[in-house]
Amino acid sequence: MYIRGVCACYQGFLISFGSCEEAHLVPLLPSALKNGSIAPVHIKPLLDIASRSAMRNLVWVYLLIAAARAEYHQYKFCAPADIVSDNTCIALQRGESQVSCLRVADSAECSIRLAEGEADFGIFNAEELLLTQQFYPHNIQPIIQLRHKNRKEEDFEFQTVAVIHADLTQPNLLPNERIKRLRGSGFCHPGFSQSQWFNDYIFKYFENAVNPAQCHNDVTAIESELRNLRNFFGKACRPGQWAADSSFDHELKKKYPELCDLCDNKEACSYTTGRHHHGHEGALRCLARGGGKVAYVALEYVYEYFQRNESYQFLCPNGAVLPLSTENPCTWLKQPWSVIAAKKDVADTLKPKLLKWLQQQYKEDWIVTLSRVIQEDSWAFDILEKMTIGTYLNKGRTNTDVEAIQTCGKPIRWCTIGDLETNKCKWVATAAKALGVQPSISCLKANSTFQCFRDIQNNLTDIIVIDSNYGYLARTVYGLSTVLYSETELDKNSVTLAVVREPKDDFYPIKNFHDLKGRTACFPEYGGLSWLSFINTARLENIISSKSCDYPSLMSKLLSGACTPGIEDPNYSHEKISSNVASKLCSSCQRQNNTSCAANETNRYYGDKGALRCLTEGAGDLAFVEMSNILNDVTFDWNLYRILCKNGSLAQYPGFNIDELCALSVTIDSEVVGRKRDDEEVHWSNTILALLKMEDWLGYRVNARRPIHIYGPFNGTRDLLFKDSSSGLVDTSSMKKTVSAYKELFSHVDECSNGFAITANFIFVALAALYHLSSHVR
Repeated sequence: MYIRGVCACYQGFLISFGSCEEAHLVPLLPSALKNGSIAPVHIKPLLDIASRSAMRNLVWVYLLIAAARAEYHQYKFCAPADIVSDNTCIALQRGESQVSCLRVADSAECSIRLAEGEADFGIFNAEELLLTQQFYPHNIQPIIQLRHKNRKEEDFEFQTVAVIHADLTQPNLLPNERIKRLRGSGFCHPGFSQSQWFNDYIFKYFENAVNPAQCHNDVTAIESELRNLRNFFGKACRPGQWAADSSFDHELKKKYPELCDLCDNKEACSYTTGRHHHGHEGALRCLARGGGKVAYVALEYVYEYFQRNESYQFLCPNGAVLPLSTENPCTWLKQPWSVIAAKKDVADTLKPKLLKWLQQQYKEDWIVTLSRVIQEDSWAFDILEKMTIGTYLNKGRTNTDVEAIQTCGKPIRWCTIGDLETNKCKWVATAAKALGVQPSISCLKANSTFQCFRDIQNNLTDIIVIDSNYGYLARTVYGLSTVLYSETELDKNSVTLAVVREPKDDFYPIKNFHDLKGRTACFPEYGGLSWLSFINTARLENIISSKSCDYPSLMSKLLSGACTPGIEDPNYSHEKISSNVASKLCSSCQRQNNTSCAANETNRYYGDKGALRCLTEGAGDLAFVEMSNILNDVTFDWNLYRILCKNGSLAQYPGFNIDELCALSVTIDSEVVGRKRDDEEVHWSNTILALLKMEDWLGYRVNARRPIHIYGPFNGTRDLLFKDSSSGLVDTSSMKKTVSAYKELFSHVDECSNGFAITANFIFVALAALYHLSSHVR
């Protein structure tokens, strides 16, 4: 659209609008007036009238430009990596696309991006909305509902109901009396499985509603739950895995066999119904044959199995009953459909555009792609009224405050380092609680790993996930134990190597470990994996004593010098190391005038890169490093180094491309540690079971959307809470090769610790005996 025939002078500019040209602003220079290119006589008559007209037209131009920009505004769609592929994002941005991808790790990050204004809209299911609601109750608005294309008439994704036998003899029974009569009646439950629809909170909602949880402090939270079930219902079929640890689950089933008595297969605690029914049909069959008097299932299975059978009724949360033929069955929980949610300030303008784009009558590639992403198996429905996330969820849930959920067991106090990790911890803790994991998790911030160690030791916190490099210190200095091992992705294991310089004349001063006598060594850090891996190798090669537990002293006798950052730091030892020993094991560090032998960046030879630098610059004859920490550093020429293999021979070729058998150790790279005491056995078990259940829901679960990934970046930052290299948690009995190799590193450490404890106990008993003996002599 153009404005015709106006020419005016205003504030030193010539303003013209041609019939077929856009508006132009031309600086009106004095020279132009003088040389006659613009005649003053033609402009002057227009000054009073045309200037006002020009300004009006200029405003119109700006309004038109603003309208055009608004029409073609590009909206940012936050795309979780496990839902929207890179190829899809590229296709979404082709042509004159009005939508671009903002890559995010999960829906939790999408929530943060929306709340902070970096994204415009995203797709959320009900569980993801519930988590978002806890942190951003007002910043994000549901605008479009996504219903399954085959169930467009249904208002909810699923609804849970309780079904009982129709009691025609007592139709006027008081509602609360009907709930009370469930005691001892037998309970039919769909059960738990990896493919279950519902999370634990939903699956356990009915039993906790009719029989509010009573916490028994002498047993774990899961056993407390089972005890309450048995005490209230008497018998049940509650199949599947009750606890995330298989051995613990087996013990519970032996202890509470009544909760499997109504199952088709009591020994296996299971129904014989096919898996595709997720146990719901089995629960209804349990009810039909009179095994239990109440079944808690998804509404759709009731109609499939019973149709409108008058012999059964819906039991309502208020204790009333309704026939199966009712048009409005009473439900215990309703799960709202997934939605498209937008940041609040673009919701009104974005919604009509999205609804238009999703009508599938457009042929542009980007619109077709957008429709496939959003409506792969869904149909978009306009949410007609403006509402918050809480209002939307409250249509199906009476309570959307996760903090108010009651749990049993002492909270698990997770020690975190810094604000970023603490924030992720809070999101993970909230997500876990919303899913029904108990006990609850609280997040307590510290400023370092060592402060966390002290806080756990002093019973101020309970657990921390540590780099396996700290495993030796956690055990020997702070008395901590492994809670769970963190399984590592295969290509990201901790691979520890012994490295020598490649000589120019093919003369190798060190050809095997026995050549180390009187040589100098470079360690990344005292007590780390490299230190411990070499200690174990040296013991096996008989170049140090296999009986002594005084590792620093053994090293000082073997070597003429070393750089061992941290050996003088009180954080790294429970008792002061001899000054002569520490001085010798720090002597190679002093070449950089670093007399403190510090375990930080002020020490040029600190860390794996520092240890290799120590070797390169001739401060040491041999370096011990973790390969993954140096391999991507382009400042090193790998052809200048050769690996000394664990079997005591040099690698065939220079460089770091070696077989794992050549490495001193190949282990997992992280673990969960805590404080284990006899008087805290229940809390210790609760911690293990809760972490395994949390991992089950928020780890790498097959075919499941996770509201937040515990093993991935959070808000753009890696290695928070867990290392990104983690693939799962395993218990301390795991025989996985890399777990076993890690445990093997500590076998002698544990022997030393146990030996010290036995010796200390013997000395105490002996002294006590001498004291009593002397008192009798007197």
